[in-house]
Amino acid sequence: MPNQKVHIIITGEAGRGRSFAFHKKTIRNACIATLLFAVVLTAGSITGFALYQKNVSFASRTAILDTELSVTSAILENIRAEKERLEQDREHLLESSISRLDERSRIIQEIMHDIGVEIEDVSDHRGGPYIALEKDYGEHLLELTDRYVEVLKKIPLGRPVPGEISSNFGSRVDPLNRKKAFHPGIDFRGNTGEPIQATADGVIKEASRNKVLGRYVIVSHGNGFETIFAHMHKTLVKTGEEVKRGQVIGQIGNTGRSTGSHLHYGIQLHGKSIDPGKYLQVADSSLGGGS
Repeated sequence: MPNQKVHIIITGEAGRGRSFAFHKKTIRNACIATLLFAVVLTAGSITGFALYQKNVSFASRTAILDTELSVTSAILENIRAEKERLEQDREHLLESSISRLDERSRIIQEIMHDIGVEIEDVSDHRGGPYIALEKDYGEHLLELTDRYVEVLKKIPLGRPVPGEISSNFGSRVDPLNRKKAFHPGIDFRGNTGEPIQATADGVIKEASRNKVLGRYVIVSHGNGFETIFAHMHKTLVKTGEEVKRGQVIGQIGNTGRSTGSHLHYGIQLHGKSIDPGKYLQVADSSLGGGS
């Protein structure tokens, strides 16, 4: 049977030595174990280095993300501040708009009160205490103002021509027979051919001619109001035609029972002649121009 041992002899300078005997199997196992240990150590080193590299990369990415997060946070803070500023601006604008609407609504109410016009109050017969939000109040004012504007469009306001008044509404001496008489309108001086404007939206009820009024136009405004324009040189509208405030409907003339070139302007409410004077005074300009 072959020798299964390996002898290792260690000698010193004095010549004495020691002998060690090892089984070959033991040596082989030791070599295998050493090799495995080396392999494991190498693999561990490689893995550790890879993990180290990953850790460095992760730390770098984390730093980048931290920087990006800081930048994003700063941007969000700026956006939040801008949103707050815009919200404040919106509130200030809303308050200002509501204030202007409130003032305009009040002015319109005063105008309508001065000329004796009432708007039907729309009510749903509800009750209870209520404090409206500014937004709701603003919408209420818009609706109210829109209603007022629609009503005012059909109320004869302002002057039909820019000329001076030559004869007022009411009692006067008739210019032809020199007797006291009632004058159901206002006369405006003017030159023949000068334009005459409608004083409110409406429909032409009549555009005709007779011996007293000469060429004349009657506009029905659909709310009980009618306006009369007489002694025209020329009419520029036809019966049934819709007209707007400020639209030219004819020219000043001297037709019919007249002593000179002028416009007779009258207003009737539910068939009764009323003084146009207070309706002239509520307009800022002599010609409303559709406003």
